[in-house]
Amino acid sequence: MAKIRVAIVGVGNCASSLVQGVAYYRAANDNSAGLMHWSLGGFEPSDVEFVLAYDIDERKVGQDLSRAIFAKPNCTAVFAEVPDSGLNVRMGKVLDGMADHMETMPAERSFVKAKAAEPDKAAVIEALRASGTEVLINFLPVGSEDAVKFYMDCALKAGVGVVNCMPVFIASDPEWEAKFKDAGLPIVGDDIKAQFGATIVHRALTNLMRQRGVRMDRTYQLNTGGNTDFLNMMDRGRLLSKKISKTEAVQSVMAKRLEDENIHVGPSDYVPWLNDNKLCFLRLEGALFGNVPMNIEVRLSVEDSPNSAGVVIDAIRCCKLALDRGYAGPLIGPSAFFCKHPPIQFTDDEAERMTNAFIDRASRPGANQSLVRAADANPDAAASGTGMQGLIIAAGQGIRMRDVARSKPLALINGVPLIERVIVTAHKAGVSRFVVVTGYEGKRLETFLVGLSARLSIPIQTVRNFAWKGANGLSVAAAEAHLDDRFVLMMADHLLDPTILADLIASEAGTEELVLAVDRRLGNPLVDLEDVTRVAIDEHGRIARIGKLMSGHDAYDTGVFLASKALIAAIREDVEAGGQGGLSDGVRSLAAKGLARTFDIGDRFWLDVDDGVAHGHAEQLCA
Repeated sequence: MAKIRVAIVGVGNCASSLVQGVAYYRAANDNSAGLMHWSLGGFEPSDVEFVLAYDIDERKVGQDLSRAIFAKPNCTAVFAEVPDSGLNVRMGKVLDGMADHMETMPAERSFVKAKAAEPDKAAVIEALRASGTEVLINFLPVGSEDAVKFYMDCALKAGVGVVNCMPVFIASDPEWEAKFKDAGLPIVGDDIKAQFGATIVHRALTNLMRQRGVRMDRTYQLNTGGNTDFLNMMDRGRLLSKKISKTEAVQSVMAKRLEDENIHVGPSDYVPWLNDNKLCFLRLEGALFGNVPMNIEVRLSVEDSPNSAGVVIDAIRCCKLALDRGYAGPLIGPSAFFCKHPPIQFTDDEAERMTNAFIDRASRPGANQSLVRAADANPDAAASGTGMQGLIIAAGQGIRMRDVARSKPLALINGVPLIERVIVTAHKAGVSRFVVVTGYEGKRLETFLVGLSARLSIPIQTVRNFAWKGANGLSVAAAEAHLDDRFVLMMADHLLDPTILADLIASEAGTEELVLAVDRRLGNPLVDLEDVTRVAIDEHGRIARIGKLMSGHDAYDTGVFLASKALIAAIREDVEAGGQGGLSDGVRSLAAKGLARTFDIGDRFWLDVDDGVAHGHAEQLCA
């Protein structure tokens, strides 16, 4: 297998553990402990090759990397012999990479700034290119905003992928996200999680409380350590992004966000004799059945830097896979799984499934960006913004799917979010641009759709329905100002054969006429008879009646419509008349005027993914 050529910025404890780990697994060939993946996309840990390294400490600059990783103030565990690499550590750019108070601390504990000349941007870019670096690992100290951005610029100009291990927000910042996409380069970030550390344990317990219906009232995470990371963070002014990163990592898996005064997550104190050992103290308080109080306290002791290296080794290999396959911008699944502050937060179970799906897709022979670029199916329409417009309703809470995912549109079907499958299918059928109506978990879904739009090169506009608890027709009405006179209406939780949509779009319809795709197979085993909307059809193929649990029906509503703004007018009329404004109410109104007919899908596939059983069917049928 080809090597992965890696550059390190910051030869501290984390770099020491990573370099030692590569040497350890190369010598021992031991996959029994410490790795989430022995082979990831065909790359083993020993395939990582360090080709460039930067630091600013005089005890490291000019030294072979194999010796620099053990030089003071590094204090992490020594668990492997590292042979000479032939790679000398270079003087880096300081900027704000060294906090002022570090100069007043004992030299064996702190940084000693080297006297060598600092490189400019052109020199770093040239070094990255000359070394053949493919992936740059950012291990700079917390609070190094200017220094991080310096090296990010260098990576972009040198054509290098990035793993951002610290909490200066790059992958999760829309401006930097766009820069990496425009450059055609992948990034994994921001702020690496530990393999089994304070934040991952805190998230797991928080998620468990949510899953088991235990209300979270307040929580804290207190961390102490004796390495340079904790010494650096004695300057509280450098902690803002770190606290945001760690706090958001925990808040994001809660059933309901806590007020600031009820959650404290962050570094707490520097205890020199702990060295690289990190002590974490967790407390979670809440209420059980009957509002009966409960609490749990945890004490966790870990060697900090090897704990992060066990995650970085996978992030490097995912970044390399992305480079090889032409993926650009933040890697959504891997960033969520490996990092505390990714562009989009997911539960760790969701993020793991997405990461494994990414690895599987990117590892296939001949895989490239076209695997996920549905725009390739209809590039002219996507580029011009012309063609059929699609409206997708994605505002509901999806209570029956809560065991599968917090947000039903983002529920994974074999690693791919449900709404992504809906959009890709519709695009293949000729829908060139989309309006998605969000509501419950709106911000999270909207953030995902922004990334999806850029990744697939498909225009996706979002509209928030703040009345999402109401009838589904209100979501259709909420999008009115953004819709063409004629559009395809779809549900975010319905999967179907793309030819159904293609044929529906090609069907002839009057200016105000609605056409509903229906399934006449009343014995279809995939249909949930307690939930499906039923349709009675007259001899001319028009809708006579429509509703749930209705008798005397001829077909099932598949949730796919060729519609016009006449539907919205009908929904509004229903509300004005005292109705709920449901989609079926609008259809009934049009049907009464002879403006609603059906389109028979024949024996083609469709599935309403509305509960855990249907989700299981979807995973089998979409394998």
